[in-house]
Amino acid sequence: MKSGLPIELVVPVLAALSCLLMKVGGGLPVWAVFLGWAWYFAMGATPSILKKIYPAVIPGSVLGGLCLWLIGALHNLGIGGMPGIMLAVFVTVFILMLFLRIPLTSAGLPAFNAYSTVFALYAIPNGFPSIGGNPILGCIVWGMIANFLGPVFGFLSIYLLFKKE
Repeated sequence: MKSGLPIELVVPVLAALSCLLMKVGGGLPVWAVFLGWAWYFAMGATPSILKKIYPAVIPGSVLGGLCLWLIGALHNLGIGGMPGIMLAVFVTVFILMLFLRIPLTSAGLPAFNAYSTVFALYAIPNGFPSIGGNPILGCIVWGMIANFLGPVFGFLSIYLLFKKE
């Protein structure tokens, strides 16, 4: 048996390589990759945890986007400013809490972080590659891609440590 690489080397090398994702397609949000990477470690750092992470990212991202859309729709109906934001957040987080009751989508950490990722991307001008059309949809798509890649880096962080035959 030969030893795998030490974690003090594996993680920084993978982190540095992940920065290349900022060039793919014009600027994938690498910070959102780091979030997904952290989930992998926080939730147990085993391949089986991917079955909890990935399904929870979807409703979190979609509901984050729905919240942004709802803020605009409420504003157009005359419920703008903080009351409109609060109402949109209330409605979408309520729905997210219902998704957390479903075993398949019950992982709160990735669900809420995915929701927040969409908000952050929306707030950062040119923070992700344009897919044309609706910027909220772009936030959802690029946020999900980045959040999905993070656990892959987490898996590689552990996989490269194992002793090899």
